[in-house]
Amino acid sequence: MIKELDIKKKIKVALYARVSTEEQKENFSLGSQLDLLRKHASDNSYEIHDEYVDDGYSGTSHDRPHFQRLLDDARLGRFEFILVYRIDRFFRNNKDLLNVVDCLEKIGIAVKSITEPFDTSYLGKFVLSLFGSIAELERNTFMERSRLGKLKRARLGFYSGSSPSKFGYAYNKETKKLEINEHEAEITRLIYTLYIEPDSSITKITRKLRNLGYKTKTGRPWETDRVNDILRDETYAGTWYANKHVSIKGEKQGLKPREEWIEVKVPEIVTKEVFEKAQQLLDARRNWSRRNTKYNYLLRGMVKCGDCGNTIAGTADKQTPDINGRKYGPYYKFYYRCTHFLKNQFEKLVKCRLKYIQADRLDSVVWNEVEKILEKPELIRKAVEEKEKVSKECRQALQQQFDLIVRQQVALSKQEDRIIGAYRQSIISIEQLKMQMGNLKQEAEKLESAKQELGAKLQDADTEQEIKEAIDYVASIRKGIEKFSFEVKREVLRIFNTCIKVSINGIVDIFCTLPKISSSSENSPDIFSCFVSVRPISLQ
Repeated sequence: MIKELDIKKKIKVALYARVSTEEQKENFSLGSQLDLLRKHASDNSYEIHDEYVDDGYSGTSHDRPHFQRLLDDARLGRFEFILVYRIDRFFRNNKDLLNVVDCLEKIGIAVKSITEPFDTSYLGKFVLSLFGSIAELERNTFMERSRLGKLKRARLGFYSGSSPSKFGYAYNKETKKLEINEHEAEITRLIYTLYIEPDSSITKITRKLRNLGYKTKTGRPWETDRVNDILRDETYAGTWYANKHVSIKGEKQGLKPREEWIEVKVPEIVTKEVFEKAQQLLDARRNWSRRNTKYNYLLRGMVKCGDCGNTIAGTADKQTPDINGRKYGPYYKFYYRCTHFLKNQFEKLVKCRLKYIQADRLDSVVWNEVEKILEKPELIRKAVEEKEKVSKECRQALQQQFDLIVRQQVALSKQEDRIIGAYRQSIISIEQLKMQMGNLKQEAEKLESAKQELGAKLQDADTEQEIKEAIDYVASIRKGIEKFSFEVKREVLRIFNTCIKVSINGIVDIFCTLPKISSSSENSPDIFSCFVSVRPISLQ
């Protein structure tokens, strides 16, 4: 018994807790999550390696600092499994949840929810998928209701922006309208006044605000992106617009046609003439900016820093050598560099040890690995077989769960009839009827969502067909590979959803996934996914 307890104490676990901005408003406590996770670890004699806490981050996003740190530590084998309070703390997107859990399993790391039972068996993975689908449905339902509510308030002339605490204003909860915060409004006017001066810039204004000791609404020093946001925000000229942006999965993806915008009048902080002048200068100065010179970088937007987690972007080193009094060039050397320097331009906020990377070397390393996938069908076959193995026992378990859901739907329909009957006989009130019918409707939606996903899994078990589709599709991409132009290579990398991480020791991690091209469903599984870790190489 003593030996068994000693073994348990040696099991290292990581605790992960998360709360989104919306859940913060509802007091969804991080402290409660951590307390329960610590108690579970203590009860099972687990050793806690570390606690990873993301405060104010959405469960649909990968870009959570401590979530990324958790994955990095997992790859280094610093613990054996990850404990979460509920699986929706890990992800609220079922496809991403299953992909990340699958990648962690391949390196020997399991994910365990202390409130939801599932294991690594086929049935356990189905249960995990079911919990993930329910979490995604709950979030989508909440977001849709919230969106419709905001649009309704906007049509009535009320402010319903995502940030009630817009700088320069105070939000009056009683009138549901913005009112001017005079102290902040003076800083806003100063920003516009400084910017329309000759030879001004956003960086100069930011430095001036810092020197004057001014802070943002949250009490933080000013940054260039925050100053830019204020200069671009037409709210300060007296008009705020609802229904302005196209939103996909909660992310803004461009503007809707202007006739669809909903206009809401707000108090004016700067005149329309001053605002328009600032817009003209913003456009003109951006066009003449040296940084606006465009160069081709094969891996633009695909690379992350393995040391600090920031994006790695392309940069050009311009050289005009002077030989015997005669200047030659300009010549350019192209590099990739971590963008942590943007956060460090006023004060050192991020510690990063990653050096400049020669662009042609990193491009070559990544493209050579992607070429192997294109040229070797056996790699695709192996990836698909590992992903799509479905035993007879698994299909039977899936069918049993499908049949169970059908029976539950029948029972739910009968329960609905009984509630309606009780109302007709005056046993329950109209308020009780509405409440119980609302609960039944939510339960019915969850069951139908789970049933549809199960049905898709039961129909999607033809591994050979999946392999053939993947190989045929990749073969169509591969034609003329030796003559691929820069644009074609970029498109191939995009199709493979390529993500790259470069570490300071020269190791390059490459992640590729190929989605089902023929499927229109956002939650359709990938045809295959693969991970390549290239040995330490010199990228200088």
